[in-house]
Amino acid sequence: MSVRKYAESLPLVSVIIPFSRSLLAKAALEKLVRQTYPAGLTEILLVGANSKSLAELYPIKAIETPPIYYPGIARNIGARSAAGTYLLFLDDDCEPAPDWIEQNIRILEGSDFGAVGGQITGKSRTFFARCVDFSRFGFSQSNKAAVTWVCSASLGVKRSAFEQVQGFNEELRSEEDIDFCYRLMQAGYKTAYQPAIKVRHNHRRASFLALIRYSYFYGRVSGLYVKRLYAQMSFRNAILTRLQHPLLYPLMIIPISLGATLNIVRLNIREYPVVMLYAPFIFLSKAATHIGIWFWLLRGQPVTLD
Repeated sequence: MSVRKYAESLPLVSVIIPFSRSLLAKAALEKLVRQTYPAGLTEILLVGANSKSLAELYPIKAIETPPIYYPGIARNIGARSAAGTYLLFLDDDCEPAPDWIEQNIRILEGSDFGAVGGQITGKSRTFFARCVDFSRFGFSQSNKAAVTWVCSASLGVKRSAFEQVQGFNEELRSEEDIDFCYRLMQAGYKTAYQPAIKVRHNHRRASFLALIRYSYFYGRVSGLYVKRLYAQMSFRNAILTRLQHPLLYPLMIIPISLGATLNIVRLNIREYPVVMLYAPFIFLSKAATHIGIWFWLLRGQPVTLD
């Protein structure tokens, strides 16, 4: 098959980026315009306030909006304007590998996977930046593929599957990717982690204080909302839902955090023995998250994450 005919047989792909950070988005776009996948079959949609500021610099479709703080809203806006057979979601602080689009399509085409996520490794290799990588993205460091829910920082989705489950839950400020994957699973699709799909995450959190603040904030805004909705989807969800009483939860913060830390160490120690050095800080990060969840519980049972 000639190169031209091969290219003509490939699907149109839409890359959707929620935009809020110009310098980081520029780094991501620099990688996107140099992909191995044909540029003529790729559209890039940048969604957010002042996104048009980059339209003169890169071949993108800028969708101007007011400031958006709930990422599911930006992703859904982009999806509604997208023309691609496949929708690839990328955070604006993630720099994709040269074959990022190609690898996403390779996994999604001709399979029963509704969505696929990639390996999310930190751009910074400093100590506390790596603690953030393992504590918050511990399941996305491994070089072993798995069938599981995946992160929206790098997420490829079949358009038909996306439309069937009606996109992301726009009421969620956090864990909207987990909610999305659970709804795909309930619709009969598989979601997969595939480490051949690679991004570098420039999260810029490289201190102990940044690690703890980030983890606490995650727990404070996410709480147990998604876990309550899908208690039947995992043993962990079921356990946390049963322990949700505000007077009981503080007593379980240490054992729950220890269990989560041991699980991350178990998943990564063969490939990354250094994870043992990070383990005490992973534990503190998990404890900070669950303290945040406890404060969320003390607020009552909000329907949305304001």
